[in-house]
Amino acid sequence: MPAPTTTLEADLLTALAELAAHNQLITEANEKMDFAASRALDEQQIGHLEAVAEAADALLEGQILLEIRVENVYAIGATFVHQLTVTAPAPADGEDVDEWAQEHLLRFTGEGPEYANTEALYEVEVTVCESNPVLVGAAASAQG
Repeated sequence: MPAPTTTLEADLLTALAELAAHNQLITEANEKMDFAASRALDEQQIGHLEAVAEAADALLEGQILLEIRVENVYAIGATFVHQLTVTAPAPADGEDVDEWAQEHLLRFTGEGPEYANTEALYEVEVTVCESNPVLVGAAASAQG
């Protein structure tokens, strides 16, 4: 029988759940002062940490880490500014950085359902991107 197909997110959550269960076993061994069991469990923990790292790497493949400044200005006079650390797909070679920002960064704007029916101007700008410094200053805006 073939292995079940899962999503990358499910793989990561599974690895994290297995790590949490293993950590509970370590805690219980320590509480019982069973240091031999605790030491053996500590050594096994490396495998769980590797599984979490592998699942996270697979999930984040092709993603870049960046810091953005988001400004949401609503017609009722409310303005919200946020500095966020986010991930987004890396732009293709030669892709216009502002078009890339328009496509991938506007999803981080908005203040939620409370303002969903309020006219607003949404702006986002990349402030830090160590892995791809050319993205710093890339910006996008929308109105709606």
